[in-house]
Amino acid sequence: MVRIREILDPDLRRRIVEALAERRGCSPASIPDWFELDDADFVDLLNDLDARDERRDDLRDPRM
Repeated sequence: MVRIREILDPDLRRRIVEALAERRGCSPASIPDWFELDDADFVDLLNDLDARDERRDDLRDPRM
């Protein structure tokens, strides 16, 4: 189990909360710090974030 408040990197915590809120169809503000994710859900969220980052990299102009 991973609690939101146990994620030390603030940027990663924000991105996890936003992705979780998007999945649940609610506001990120409604996800409490004590919310727990089981390992499989946490890995799924990380994989989703990684896939989003890869798509953004594809859109970037390599000449810049």
